[in-house]
Amino acid sequence: MKSLNEHNNLAFKNHEELRKLNEPHPNGIKCPECEGELWDSNPCRVLCSHPPKLNVHCPKCNYKGYRIK
Repeated sequence: MKSLNEHNNLAFKNHEELRKLNEPHPNGIKCPECEGELWDSNPCRVLCSHPPKLNVHCPKCNYKGYRIK
């Protein structure tokens, strides 16, 4: 068995990794306005539409839209 400190340290590390996954990041899709790279705005927030969608934005031209997940 692991100690309470070992558990807490591992849980904190996992929490930090999950937090980083939710930060905006480039997704490799070309912006329809300026052809820069789109970013996933809130990667952990998925619109419950059919099909599910993610918010995207272009930091170069300020385009905002959605992509299918």
